[in-house]
Amino acid sequence: MMRLQRNICLFTGALLLAFGVHAAEMLEQRSFANENVGAVTLTAPKDWKGVQRAHIHFGTTFYRLVPPKEGQFDFEILVNDLKHMKMDALVDKDLERYIESNMAQAAPQSREGTVKAARFGKAGNAVYARLTDKAPKPGEFHYFTQGVKLQGQKVVLFTLMSNDKDGAVLKQALQIVDSVQFKD
Repeated sequence: MMRLQRNICLFTGALLLAFGVHAAEMLEQRSFANENVGAVTLTAPKDWKGVQRAHIHFGTTFYRLVPPKEGQFDFEILVNDLKHMKMDALVDKDLERYIESNMAQAAPQSREGTVKAARFGKAGNAVYARLTDKAPKPGEFHYFTQGVKLQGQKVVLFTLMSNDKDGAVLKQALQIVDSVQFKD
């Protein structure tokens, strides 16, 4: 009996290792530059095309990740420093309040009725909130997510519009935002 359990554990471990290697092969590291914070890197699925643009006045870099099939989701990340975003007063302890305030106007049209922010990421320096549209029109996304991540004076803001009832796209988006690093 012990031998069977050991073999099952070894087989399960091999499957998990193989899946992890396969999943890692589906991801790639990407980089782009922002005039105020320097080089930015992130890890994203290979089949999510990246489209970059910059705001001329503030220097914000917008990095949109486009799904392989049109209409699956709409996901955009913004990076800059707090000074150029005119967010000098934003500090880690206020991230939940910032996102809840940002999304408050959408709350009455949501099933939740109120915004409840949650921390995420390995360092716990990021916050997001997700609302469900209580009456989406045909072709509209059902879920609206916004979030923020601070790394010193550098900031990442993001918006995700999706239809992933199971949260699969949300999970990937949060992993991507968590992977964002600034290289001085």
